[in-house]
Amino acid sequence: MICKSIEYFNFRNIESARIEPSPGVNVLFGNNAEGKTNAVEGIYLFSCGRSFRAHADSEMIRFGEKKCFVKLIYCDSTGEKKLDFSLLANGKRSCRKNGIQLSRLSEFVGNFHAVLFCPEHLSLVKEGPSVRRSFLDMAISQLSPVYLGTLQRYYSVLRQRNGLLKQRLFSGKEVDREFRDMIEIWSDQLAKEAEYISKARYEYVMKLEEKTKVILSDMTQKKDNIEITYPDPVEKAVFFERFTSFLERELKAGGTLYGIHRDDMTIKVNEKEARSFSSQGQQRSAALAMKLSEGEIVRDNIGEYPVFLLDDILSELDDNRKRYILDGLLERQVIITSCGKDIGGEKRFYVNAGSYNLTE
Repeated sequence: MICKSIEYFNFRNIESARIEPSPGVNVLFGNNAEGKTNAVEGIYLFSCGRSFRAHADSEMIRFGEKKCFVKLIYCDSTGEKKLDFSLLANGKRSCRKNGIQLSRLSEFVGNFHAVLFCPEHLSLVKEGPSVRRSFLDMAISQLSPVYLGTLQRYYSVLRQRNGLLKQRLFSGKEVDREFRDMIEIWSDQLAKEAEYISKARYEYVMKLEEKTKVILSDMTQKKDNIEITYPDPVEKAVFFERFTSFLERELKAGGTLYGIHRDDMTIKVNEKEARSFSSQGQQRSAALAMKLSEGEIVRDNIGEYPVFLLDDILSELDDNRKRYILDGLLERQVIITSCGKDIGGEKRFYVNAGSYNLTE
């Protein structure tokens, strides 16, 4: 898969710009806060349907403007395609594929595939469970629109269930039959969506472990071995029973205490829990191997590699890890951002105040 061109209008600090990357290695270089990460953010937006940086969508709109627009032209094994994304200040989105309006996010995500490496990913192993759940959800959603839709429904139902629990907590009322009936309705829906997500995550982690074992062993000259596990899939009836059994505690907490929104991957390096006992270097190597494995899984699923986006990641790595990453991405499209000028590429763009100038 190749990104042929990307156009930006009023996106972050970019008033108007067009980048035409080469099919190989591309480097965006320049000082901080000039627009390097903004360019990568715009590309990655097409793979997952949301920003990997913004807390609110409105942050993507250039200051003082009412709308931003990004257009991607890419090639996959079946030919050239076009995707565009626009966002209004009021939060309204518009997504199109080849000029046809798409009504759901799940129709937009899964067309264009990209794997992002950024400094935050180096903390994939050592940070809390929410970071690893987010990694899984973004990776699986690119491969399965059904998963993305199920995930959206799960969190929608979860908000409803939590709202009901919180309302009952603050009201001080006794739990009556009407309340239990309502909780059962939400619990049943939550269990239905959770069953699918649990199975999909489990199956993805099995593939992830298989790929990561090989890559990490190669990266560390067979010094490190990794185990990655996820809780066994749970059937709907079991989820429902556990939601019911947790109810008394949930009423005191004012929220849902069990479910896939609290699950975590277990990562061990050399048979020890990596988050607590691995060195920073081992944690970083494991995280990098997992991200490279994400790309391999995409290739296995769609028959071609995704676009690889390296956002200011090389400056965080020692020479050995840097060399391993770059060697591992040969003959794939890579877009790298860097403050330094020393990284070579087929195309190099100097970034200044939201403009991208091709250099020799």
